[in-house]
Amino acid sequence: MNADIARARRRARRLIERGILSVMLVLGGLLMLWPVIWVLSNSIASTSERFSLPPVYFPSEPTFEAYVYLFTELPFARQLLNTVIVTVCVVLGSTVVAILGAYAFARLRFPGRDALFAIILVGLMIPVQVSSVPQFLLVRGLGLYDSLPAVIVPALIQVLALFILRQHFMTIPKDIEEAAAIDGANRFHILWRIIVPMSWPAIFAVAITTTQYIWNDFFWPNLFLETPGRMTAALGLVSLQNTYASAPVAPVFAGLSVLSVPVVIFFALFQRQLRAGISYAGIVR
Repeated sequence: MNADIARARRRARRLIERGILSVMLVLGGLLMLWPVIWVLSNSIASTSERFSLPPVYFPSEPTFEAYVYLFTELPFARQLLNTVIVTVCVVLGSTVVAILGAYAFARLRFPGRDALFAIILVGLMIPVQVSSVPQFLLVRGLGLYDSLPAVIVPALIQVLALFILRQHFMTIPKDIEEAAAIDGANRFHILWRIIVPMSWPAIFAVAITTTQYIWNDFFWPNLFLETPGRMTAALGLVSLQNTYASAPVAPVFAGLSVLSVPVVIFFALFQRQLRAGISYAGIVR
């Protein structure tokens, strides 16, 4: 009888702890979504409600004039397309580069391998402002300034993605590769037909992280792009504020909504893959 009471108490304690944790997570999620909700409401609010105190989060007379102005009077559609192009190219290209580099550092033996990998990791510790000047000079020297390749090419090397995939590849048993080599597979076939299929969780994790970073990036486009039709969306919104000081603020809120909502939806759809990729241990089952 006492044992049943003790089990019931433990079960009730676990339920209470899970309930408290769930409530805290929901409140934390709402707190993080609060700025997004505020931006969305201001993008469709009237002028009188937009700056009212206390703030109005559910406009009584919603209007979409800001979105119409954003896509008809401004080159925002082209800038949004530029953002998509840059994001897709960087995510695909940097993922391939990270896979190749990570496999080389994890499996291949060559002089100075560990020292070279340590030098590459230093890139995680150096502020981007330090490397901006040499990268700017290099882009200018290659004739890529004020073009999308100026933003895409330097971003193809993502040190964090290289580090994560290298650590993951090292957890994969070498016996599998040795068995494939005995069957006649070369390094290329081993990588793309064995290692990569076994590493999709980690690859998805680095791809999702890179997507969020590149989609919201402002620093590098601001350094390399100056023509409005070649800017990314984040840079275009800041340029709109700087160029038209007296311009209505509603299009800025509309642009922020267009940029932020896809990121929230993207993370909600792929959060399981991201969590699985980060926690994946690479154990062969």
